[in-house]
Amino acid sequence: MNVIVIVASQFIFYAVMARYVSKAAFGIFALANAFLNFVTSISEAGMGDALLQRRVVEPQHKNAALFFSLLIAFVMYILFYIASPYIAEYYKEPSLTLILRVVGLLFFFLSFGSSSMNLLQKEFKFKEIFICDGMSMLASNVLGVILGIYGYGVWAMIWSLLFYFFAKSIMGWFYEPLPLRAGSTLKHWKDLFNYGMGLTLVRINNYMNNFGVTLFIGKLVPINVLGVFDRAYRITSLPVRYLGDMVQKLMVPSMVKIGDEDNVLFRFFYKGLSFSNSMLLPISFFSIVFARPVVYILLGHHWEEAILPMQILLLSLPFRISTKVADALMRVRNLIYKNANRKFQYLIALAIGIWVGHYWGLPGISWGITLASVQNYLSMILTIRNRVFKTQWQKLLLKPFGNGLLLSLFIIPPAYIIYYLVLLLVHDEIIAFSVLCVLLGIFFGYAFFKKPILLGKDFAPVHEQIMKMIKNKGKGGKKGKRNMDPELSVNEMI
Repeated sequence: MNVIVIVASQFIFYAVMARYVSKAAFGIFALANAFLNFVTSISEAGMGDALLQRRVVEPQHKNAALFFSLLIAFVMYILFYIASPYIAEYYKEPSLTLILRVVGLLFFFLSFGSSSMNLLQKEFKFKEIFICDGMSMLASNVLGVILGIYGYGVWAMIWSLLFYFFAKSIMGWFYEPLPLRAGSTLKHWKDLFNYGMGLTLVRINNYMNNFGVTLFIGKLVPINVLGVFDRAYRITSLPVRYLGDMVQKLMVPSMVKIGDEDNVLFRFFYKGLSFSNSMLLPISFFSIVFARPVVYILLGHHWEEAILPMQILLLSLPFRISTKVADALMRVRNLIYKNANRKFQYLIALAIGIWVGHYWGLPGISWGITLASVQNYLSMILTIRNRVFKTQWQKLLLKPFGNGLLLSLFIIPPAYIIYYLVLLLVHDEIIAFSVLCVLLGIFFGYAFFKKPILLGKDFAPVHEQIMKMIKNKGKGGKKGKRNMDPELSVNEMI
């Protein structure tokens, strides 16, 4: 539910803002957001995730995570404040100075709430996570839309972002408060620091792979062209970001429970990889075929130059979701530094691809990113072969894509025929596409509740767990808790 609310509200947010905010304003926000995400990737030093990874968490661990995160956030904000005018001068955008100094306040919100959110995840409190994350995102998007309509431009997106992190942190603290007086020792800090620092290196690599491209491209193209690229890139990244986060939140605690049982871990990881691609491959191919009406709905008719770059970027989604799911496996096996090395190789390929591609404009840049994503997936397979599953890795090369490809062949051709016939009647791409989406929604609703086999065999164990949660919603006692037990989920997934 959390993922559905967030993705739906984000799509509506993009659709409205693209009609009230200029492409240049989107370009400025893209630069500000890219710098913000760099500092937030290191602002809490991975302390929250270190709590999630530990089997036993003492109150002193929580105390150490909180205060060390706040210390790092304070130092980062001072550096960010000083660097802001130089960044603005480098990109020749004077307005960036004040914007960067304001959004830098997010460092404190993130450090204040990160550990609480990770502890909620560790305890499988998904209802509380939905309230903190999903409701904060929904409210912040409503705020952003109102400000955008009233002409606040780039500041509409800035205030929306600030409100989201502030509300999420406050609610996270409400549901999972951290001890302020428990005290902590050097030992408790060391228990978290090594893992946290390794994860921070991975996060820096993740940042460069996702938001770092914006900073690089920002020096290669005009600010309005950057705005077009950023919208296309963010839209195509939404499924990977939120589906990947959902899968990671479900998989990491369960894989920690599995421990060193390699055969059980392999089957669980394979099912997670196959399930992710079963959802994302049809979404990817569907969006490629219907990219024009998608852009018209989400951005408007004056954003046509985003269509081709978006179609090219959509080709990379299956490879990006696969490597994101694999990140969870690397974290559980404590291969943080090895994973960081793989991501650094991807960063080099990404930079080369963007630099070479920019001579052919946004389509060339998009091809550079897509080819680098394929390279990253192959590198991930080699890492798994060498470090984790030395005898079973071949099954991960192509087989996880099988169910998703079958679903795509089953859905896309009939969908296009329906779309074409409706278009002949109404002569409007948006109306025809909307009718198609309604029909597909009815079909998937029927398949989910009545005929889950239509969605593929790898969906069956996940469907069973979801249906149990729905049937027991609102029921207390052991039965309700049993269906949230990660060990039971693991057994049924494999």
